[in-house]
Amino acid sequence: MYKRTIGRLLCLLLVAAAAFCAFAVPAFAEGETADYYLSYKKYAAAENPDGTKTITYNDITQQISNLLEEGLRRYESGAPREGDDGYYKPFTNSYGFWYETSGYEKTVMGYISGARVNEVELQFSNMKKAVNNSAPPDEVRAEVDKLVAMLKEDADTLDELFGYTTSDEEEESGGSGLAWATFGAVFGIILREGLEAILIVGAMAAYLIKTGSKKGTVYVYVGAAIALVASVVLAIILYTITSGTSNSIPQEITEGVTALLAVAVLIYVSNWMISKAESEAWTNYISEQVSQSADSGKMIALGFTSFLAVFREGAEVILFCQQYFSRAGSMNHGFLAVFAGIILGLAAVMLIFVLIRVFGVKLPLGPFFMATSILMAVMSIAFLGSGMWELFLDGGLAERIGGFVQSLAGTIPALSWMSGNDALAFFGIYPTWITLAPQLILTVITVITFVMTMKKPKKEKTEKKGD
Repeated sequence: MYKRTIGRLLCLLLVAAAAFCAFAVPAFAEGETADYYLSYKKYAAAENPDGTKTITYNDITQQISNLLEEGLRRYESGAPREGDDGYYKPFTNSYGFWYETSGYEKTVMGYISGARVNEVELQFSNMKKAVNNSAPPDEVRAEVDKLVAMLKEDADTLDELFGYTTSDEEEESGGSGLAWATFGAVFGIILREGLEAILIVGAMAAYLIKTGSKKGTVYVYVGAAIALVASVVLAIILYTITSGTSNSIPQEITEGVTALLAVAVLIYVSNWMISKAESEAWTNYISEQVSQSADSGKMIALGFTSFLAVFREGAEVILFCQQYFSRAGSMNHGFLAVFAGIILGLAAVMLIFVLIRVFGVKLPLGPFFMATSILMAVMSIAFLGSGMWELFLDGGLAERIGGFVQSLAGTIPALSWMSGNDALAFFGIYPTWITLAPQLILTVITVITFVMTMKKPKKEKTEKKGD
């Protein structure tokens, strides 16, 4: 009887030990209990399950630092690259599962600058490139330390702005200064993200009115309207996906693919417009239209261009605004600030649209076609840069391919100053070969195409005079 009891106790101890190994050890490996968490979602669920605790940006920075330290520890100890226990997962999760999904990136873009986000994202890429290239641990640590220092600098700025660094009651509840900053952030995002789209939509509308094809503007407006509806649907889908996986990568890939598709359509539209830069060429084009269907093909192309231009930015803007609405309740006049930013931002975008239409129509025909086609060409080059950035850096395609491709996604040392320039960021210009090389190739092709197209009418005129 005694031996049987001892045996049963030993069995219970073995079962308990097995249960501990099955649950407690993996939980620690994923950072559920102590030093690090593989995702912001797990961190928030463990540290703030009821949503009452204020998670500061310094808290987020510290947790990202802890995760990167775990990656360094594994890297230095000779752990395998892949798997939950591999050294690479902490490094790659620090961006898609932390910097973006915690709202850090969107907040920095709104309250500090978009160029600053590019700097930080590029440093994430430099860090992962060093790891992928099997750099010495000291080099990897240097990249990690640089990244954490940048995050800490931004965290100090944001925590001070949100009143997380003071016990003053007014600051804790969000003073009027924070409300104004929120208004400026939302207004700036609406204006910045909407400007690219409205330049294209406005130019095409003015183009159609200028050429006596006012009815064709319906294609442009319908394309933009469908894009707005599609943006709402996509935003809901992306929000559902990222909420379920703690990962922002699907959004980046969608934006990147849309941008590159827009590049192809913009190049087509630009070349078509430049071919009509001569008023005589446009007159001949009109006279050669033998059926409405021939003209409809071009109108559909313009409508599709309008759709892509709006769709590319629409879902992102909605997700940005969702982020600000989630914080509005914690500050005085927060919701008023967000709504005011959205309304006045949209009003500013519409004003720009009206100005493009009114003044564009007043330009002489030749210069108008030239200016419009150049605008389309410039925007196609800008979309190419931003599309490659979103796919290869933000979307993680460069690190998945690795090798030479990932080496192209790192900072070009001589051009590192570019990553802090808002004007260059607007035109999709970044200090990486993965973005610059395609842009340079497209620029050369565009210039050659423009020169050849402009020489053609002159050659035809010379031949007619000779006859």
